Amino acid sequence: MVDLTNKKILLVRNDNVGDLICTTPAIEALRRAYPNNQIDIVVNSYNYDAINKNPFVNKIYCYTKPKHKSGLLDKIKAGLGKLQILWQIKKENYYVVVIFRSGYSKSAELFSNITKAQYKVGVKNPKGRDNFNLHVEVKNNEHEVEFCLNCLKEFGVKYNNENTFYYIDKNLTDKYKDYSDYILFHISSRIKENQYEKENFKKVIDNLNTNKILISAEPIDFESAQWLDENTEAKFINTSSLNDLGGLIKNIKIFITLDGGAMHLGPAVGTKTISISGKTNMAKWHPWGYKELVIQNYTKKADDIDVNIIFQKIKENL
Repeated sequence: MVDLTNKKILLVRNDNVGDLICTTPAIEALRRAYPNNQIDIVVNSYNYDAINKNPFVNKIYCYTKPKHKSGLLDKIKAGLGKLQILWQIKKENYYVVVIFRSGYSKSAELFSNITKAQYKVGVKNPKGRDNFNLHVEVKNNEHEVEFCLNCLKEFGVKYNNENTFYYIDKNLTDKYKDYSDYILFHISSRIKENQYEKENFKKVIDNLNTNKILISAEPIDFESAQWLDENTEAKFINTSSLNDLGGLIKNIKIFITLDGGAMHLGPAVGTKTISISGKTNMAKWHPWGYKELVIQNYTKKADDIDVNIIFQKIKENL
């Protein structure tokens, strides 16, 4: 075991919101093992909300990926912002850098390479050489939460029933306090195989035979959400941001969602979550703590799931 007492630690998780949410149990476990260490993390503007005001980290380095900008000037500004963060990291005397990515990422390793850390943790580069001196094995049926914890095992960090975590401001929780006995359906997923037709959602909602049902959606699915609002007893809530959606989810009785970032938001704010899944490897990506509530067809297409299966799963868990 490598003792990190009083050593500076840098973590890197620069991909998506759901991935970063799945990293939070490992971050909490690390803080529990080393309560007085400086623990900093690198994220990007896309997933920043998943770590903002997390009580277990000290400093958050947040940069914007140039590919997320359209204009040349904005891309240049984003690139300069990233260089500034790399310079700040270079000046810090980090003893260990941990890349929480279950697939090798050259861009993530850059934040490790800029340091003179004695221990650099990450997965092997399958196409060639990398500069990690502690490699982490990736197992196909291991959950992402477990993978992140394994990234820290050489430092004596162990899992102690930590949950995923997402901070929601009290004003956003209070905003939706009148919906504490409601069911919420989130009808959006960016991947075709993970999508579910609005007509099928209508059948599930009609079978539930209650007016205490809410609908949330991403802007691309607002038309479908409005259609459900008009053709069922459900009410469409147009949330303004991921944090706003989190405030709503934190209040409701049960959350039914398609596979995506919002799926990980449910457990992270303490709400029972049923996942309607398509082609995703749900052994690795199920809502943490709710593996038994995953609904997935053998065809790996969400739309092939019988509405009665979803209805029964909801009824069993109300």
